Amino acid sequence: MNEKAIIRLVRSATLKINYAGHTILIDPVFADKGTLQSALGVYKNPRVHLVMPISDITEGVDMVLLTHNHIDHYEPSVKQHLPKDIPFYTQPQDKAAILKDGFSNVEAIEESITLGHLTIHRAIGHHGFGQIGQMMGPVSGYVLMSEGLPTIYIMGDCKWEECTLATVEKYRPNYIVVNSGGAVFPEFSKTDGCIIPNEQEVMAMLDTLPPHIKLITVHMDAIDHCQTTRAILRNEARHHGTDMSRLIIPEDGESITLK
Repeated sequence: MNEKAIIRLVRSATLKINYAGHTILIDPVFADKGTLQSALGVYKNPRVHLVMPISDITEGVDMVLLTHNHIDHYEPSVKQHLPKDIPFYTQPQDKAAILKDGFSNVEAIEESITLGHLTIHRAIGHHGFGQIGQMMGPVSGYVLMSEGLPTIYIMGDCKWEECTLATVEKYRPNYIVVNSGGAVFPEFSKTDGCIIPNEQEVMAMLDTLPPHIKLITVHMDAIDHCQTTRAILRNEARHHGTDMSRLIIPEDGESITLK
C-alpha cells in the first residue's frame, strides 16, 4: 500500500485518522461550545468552538473507534450526525450504551480485530489511580497496525504506567497519541493525582521511550478540568530540554502526515 497515514486533530480528544484504507473517527464530540456539563462546576464544556463544520468532520468517515464513553469523548449529539449503521467499535463495557443510542452496527473489541489491511489491538490502562481511578471506570487504548504504515498507539485516557509501557514494548509504535490534559478532580487529585497524563508525565514518557518514538499530544484547551494547556506543555518541554522533533503539539484542525 502506498497510502499515507494522516491524523487530524478535530478538538480535544476527537481525531480523524486516514489509515490503511479507512477513515476513522476517534472519540466523537460535536457539541457546541458551552453546551455540555462542567466537570469542575466552573465552566461549561467544551470551552472552545469547533474550527470546522461537523459535515467536514464526518465526511468520508467509515468507522468510529471509542476509547470510553465519558461525555468528553462521546456525547448526545453524536447520534444526530452519524449514520446509525456506521461500524462502531468500542471496549466491551461500552457496547450496550452505544446500542441503546440507536447505533446498530456496534462491535466490542475484546483483544483485536482485522479489517482488510488494518488491524486494531485493544490496550488496557487506568483512568487514574486510587479512589478516583475506580470512579472513572474502564478505559481502553488502541494500536493501529498495517503493513507499510507507521504503527500508532492511541493511549486514550490511560495513565503512563507499567501496563501502557508494556503495550509500547509489545507493539513498538512509531507514534503515540497522548491525552495530555492533566485532568484533575481537586477533592481526589490531592492524594491520587491527575486522571490522565500531565506535562510532567509526558516528559517522563519521552525520557523512558526509545528516541524514534514520537508523541502527538491532544486533549488540551477544551475541557475545564484539563489543567495542562498547550502553552504549559511547551513551557515544560523547553525547561526539560526536550527534543521538539519528538513532541508534536497540534492545534485544532491541524493534520499531521506520519512518516
